[in-house]
Amino acid sequence: MTIKAMWTGFSQGFSAAFKGFGSALRDKAVRQAYLQMVAVLIVVITCLTVVGVWGVLSLTTVDGDASWWLIALYWALRVAGIVLVLLVSPLVALTGVNLLFPLLAERVFYSTLATINPARAAELLARPGLPLSEGVADALHRLALFFGLSVLAFVFSLVPVVGSVGGPLVQAYLTSRSIAWEMLDPYFDKLGMRFDEQRHFVDKHRSTLVGFGLPVSLLMMIPIVGPMIFGLAQASAARLVGEVLEQPEQTSNPIPGAPINGAG
Repeated sequence: MTIKAMWTGFSQGFSAAFKGFGSALRDKAVRQAYLQMVAVLIVVITCLTVVGVWGVLSLTTVDGDASWWLIALYWALRVAGIVLVLLVSPLVALTGVNLLFPLLAERVFYSTLATINPARAAELLARPGLPLSEGVADALHRLALFFGLSVLAFVFSLVPVVGSVGGPLVQAYLTSRSIAWEMLDPYFDKLGMRFDEQRHFVDKHRSTLVGFGLPVSLLMMIPIVGPMIFGLAQASAARLVGEVLEQPEQTSNPIPGAPINGAG
């Protein structure tokens, strides 16, 4: 993929992230589903963040008579740990809500897609989707992959000089990619795509999905405001699919069951 193609994909994803926000506020059906999703997410994210920050503070307590370098190390670990909690908590919450209340995200996604391409939304909703056990297994697999890579990013952030800059950048990339991946779960489910197929799809559209996930992940780190972004971003994910990912120029290998030439 050329740099121009990567930039085009990134900019399309970035634009879709914001264009979809209005859909969740204008359309009544989308707005109702969005508000229900937000109410659940606020509770879950708040609990995860409080527990996570408390854990980081408890594990990075150092005696006042410790050497200066040890105090500096513990403070660096504390800051890095809190940032990691803020980045990880939203994704964990989203995964948990999707597992426990899958219809919340699905309603927002397909209510929005119906405003873009009603026939395509109806066609996808008519599909049975993945069996529950397979959907849960795939969601846990995605979360495990994210956690494993996040741990490596955290270790890298401890490398002097290079890590202090590179670590957060790597984590931002991982979070952006994973957030976009998670937002597409209702879509992958109806297409019957298992983890390996999803991963191939995400890798193929990496620049577009990172462009989409970056502003969403940054906004979701904001206390109180963050949970409200989830529903908006879920609506944006539907717009990303309908207006970008399912367009013929985006893929030489058709998406399973995708409309031909953008037709419904």
